[in-house]
Amino acid sequence: MKATLTASSAASKFRKGRIGLLVFGLVIVALLMLPCSRTADSARLEETAGPGSLRTNTDLQDELKIWEDNDGQLTIKDVASPAMDSLFIPYKTSGLSGSIKGSTYWVKLDLFNASSRTRELLLELSKPHLSRVTLYQFDDERHFLRQTRTGRSLPFNERTFNHRNFIFNLSFPPESGQRLYFQIQTDSYLQLPMKLWETQSFIEREQRSGLLFGMYYGIMFAMALYNSFLFVSIRDRVYLYYVLFIVSFAVMQAVWDGFAYQYLWPEHPAWELKSNPVLIVLTCLFTCAFSRTFLSVPKYSPRVNKLMCAFIAGLVLTLPGMIFMSPGLCTKLAVYLASASILVCLSAVAAVRFRMRSVFFYIASWLVLFAGSTLNILAAYKLLPLNFLSLYSVRFGSVAETLLLSVALADRFNLIKQEKLLEEKQGILLKNLHEMTKKLTSTHDLDKLLHYTLISLSKVTACENGFILLKNAEGYVLNASVGSGLWEGLHLTELETEPFFGVLIREKRLLLHSDPGAASFRLIPGTKTCIGIPILYRDRVLGLVVLYSYFSKSFAESERVILRDFAGQIGISIENARLFSEINRMASTDGLTGVYNRSYFMSLANRHLSQCWSMDKPLSLIMVDIDHFKSINDRHGHFAGDKVIQETAKRLAELAQPRGIIGRYGGEEFVILLPGIPPKQAYRLAEIMRKSISASPVPLEDSNSIRYTISLGVAAASPDTSGITMLIDQADQALYKAKNNGRNCVKEYETTGHFA
Repeated sequence: MKATLTASSAASKFRKGRIGLLVFGLVIVALLMLPCSRTADSARLEETAGPGSLRTNTDLQDELKIWEDNDGQLTIKDVASPAMDSLFIPYKTSGLSGSIKGSTYWVKLDLFNASSRTRELLLELSKPHLSRVTLYQFDDERHFLRQTRTGRSLPFNERTFNHRNFIFNLSFPPESGQRLYFQIQTDSYLQLPMKLWETQSFIEREQRSGLLFGMYYGIMFAMALYNSFLFVSIRDRVYLYYVLFIVSFAVMQAVWDGFAYQYLWPEHPAWELKSNPVLIVLTCLFTCAFSRTFLSVPKYSPRVNKLMCAFIAGLVLTLPGMIFMSPGLCTKLAVYLASASILVCLSAVAAVRFRMRSVFFYIASWLVLFAGSTLNILAAYKLLPLNFLSLYSVRFGSVAETLLLSVALADRFNLIKQEKLLEEKQGILLKNLHEMTKKLTSTHDLDKLLHYTLISLSKVTACENGFILLKNAEGYVLNASVGSGLWEGLHLTELETEPFFGVLIREKRLLLHSDPGAASFRLIPGTKTCIGIPILYRDRVLGLVVLYSYFSKSFAESERVILRDFAGQIGISIENARLFSEINRMASTDGLTGVYNRSYFMSLANRHLSQCWSMDKPLSLIMVDIDHFKSINDRHGHFAGDKVIQETAKRLAELAQPRGIIGRYGGEEFVILLPGIPPKQAYRLAEIMRKSISASPVPLEDSNSIRYTISLGVAAASPDTSGITMLIDQADQALYKAKNNGRNCVKEYETTGHFA
């Protein structure tokens, strides 16, 4: 095809570029790509009058023709033969743009200089990710002129032009043309953005783009530095993740722009080939880590938090694995992980929703980046004009995203300051709560706890009278009072029928008698202030605190919040006091089987082992495992599996009496300590256990039963036994021998000697 580039259109574009430069890239200028007239053969370069022709540039993507060499065996001699011309198809309609293959691509471009003077031009291929590019130049008569090799698989200093993109010098004599063949190999997406430049126009373009690039990377560096200072001062990990995200994203953008290879690692082409996918994965990693912390996902959605942690761990494990992958496979994997990270972050937003103000900033920042990326992609596919906005939209979007997230983090910083001020205001309450907690820890007396609570709240609210009602199975009971206490005429059995208490119990919120719905409550004559505080634990009403005064009191919303939070602490303290005895019982036993849990068993076993050492007595240990327990769960369900575990523990405990100490070691594993029992006797006991279990099926509710077996490993303490952990490990090794021997058997760990 032949393209005519006029001086007037070039001058217009230059003026518009000057406007964009003067306002530092913040005014959006609609610079459309210069139109090109077409013929059937080649792009035509014509001399135009005036100096404007020196600023002319031509987009060549419409003129390119491509052919895919799947085997990569052809040479330039084969490709340049006339017989091959018919195999080349237009690049735009070939469907090869954006593909990642191991093929070799041959690209043909015909250019013709119709002017009466020699034209010295620059051809720019602005895709820095192409691994290898070889340019073969032929004249009109198909005579070979020269060959130029470049690509990011070669050291950067081997390039003819020290430039981030691939630049080729072309010379056109008057009234002559050239046929160019490009041999291209790439491990990234195939794209061929190609332009012809006159030197002066190219230099002017570089000046403008250099300013924009400098502004972009300067802003990113400033934001990274600013948030680094915040991290050092606040020690909040979210700032560290954000700094790492900015740095990885900026370096990734530098790889895309070609600056990273030009300035950061010009002598390392092997790393250059994999730098892009590695930095994509790093950016995804820090994005997910930042999103998880910034959105407080662990607080609002433990399930999504587990998903994000697993995905982050997968990204961490992927990075070292990329060392052994080909660059093309790394690129595909990075794209898949980037897509998955978007879904993971969206799931975090969906889980948190708008329960915190930071979500608005988060969504807005990513929408801006997404909008900028979309404009750039649409321009790449010619669905939008390639102008100033679409060309730099990704950078505008990333800068806007960085600024918005920085504003969000600044807002987070302000919230932290406000929380510190609130903490100072809560000093008295926290001090009282601390005193209550210390007394509770020492006494675990519910009556004392309630008395301390009522006294503390009376001081804070300046209400001299009050009482606490706790809920039991029959209703509410008076447990503590101060001042006048409970007034006459209040029926605890009909408490929910009273307007004030009814609203307090149903809505579970702090309530003043002056609030709507509570004004009809009958107060003691002369009472001016009455406040009700529900004592909640996990949204369940444990009791009610009622404080009243004969003097008028006013409570701001912040004071209500403090009192409500204080009541929540009271609920936890009350529940802890109630559960103290239950906790003591559960601390040493397994909830399902009733035998000792692992930690308590280890404590007992260590004491018995020490006694055996000091008294030179034997000590044996049996490790038990239910055979094929997973299949029991799969066939009969987990309820049946739990029953099998319970019955096994019960039978083992009965057979181990009177000396045996049994504990649950794992899911279906039990361990039995036998103080004073020599190994032979322990082996016989293990056999009895094995036979008893195999001969006694476990009945189920549906009249069926489960037959199963166990495997056992026996070990005995010896002078070489360093501790109970070593003895358990020996029994475990014997247990594995039993499993490897077909299960349903007993194996003994052989040692050189035992205690007498």
